[in-house]
Amino acid sequence: MGQDKALLEFRGRPMVEIAVEKLRSFCAEVSIAGNRGDLSRFAPVVEETRADVGPAAGIEAGLKACGQAWALFVPVDVPVVPAGLLRVWAEEAIEADAKGPSGSYLLAEGRPQPAFCVLSKGTLPAWRDGLDQGERRLEMLLGRARAPGRYAAGAVEAGSYAPRATSLQMKYWFSNVNTPQELAEAEVWAEVES
Repeated sequence: MGQDKALLEFRGRPMVEIAVEKLRSFCAEVSIAGNRGDLSRFAPVVEETRADVGPAAGIEAGLKACGQAWALFVPVDVPVVPAGLLRVWAEEAIEADAKGPSGSYLLAEGRPQPAFCVLSKGTLPAWRDGLDQGERRLEMLLGRARAPGRYAAGAVEAGSYAPRATSLQMKYWFSNVNTPQELAEAEVWAEVES
């Protein structure tokens, strides 16, 4: 994109602001994982302690800093995913019985979206162990993410939280904005949908 995507404007607003606003609509606390103090005007910034690890370092930092029993992670460069879908999914993941999963991550029509994950804070030791062993792939780390007395985080279909969603909606809801063309297409689609 030629610039940091967190501050890239989507329909006139920085993408980080859009993500924070969605999460604030139902989360007790919201923070931004990364080593960018300039983003603190949107929400507190949780600093990553590992370099060159990618999104897995942000999840580790978020789990460590989380003041709640559960943490929800969403990528900043997916600006059109509905807050309602995220809320219903997070609520269901948290309400699972005590011996249930340690969390979940989303699938969009069968395609893994591991950057969208809800994890028990108790998964932090397993997450750290995976990173210490050199694993960086989110799906692999999620498969190891176990809290004591629970089984690993599993995949759930996003469409089950938005049963009337079309294939086109799912495509745009979970498309990363990585190029100027993808940004323009997503903005046009969002305008038509609103």
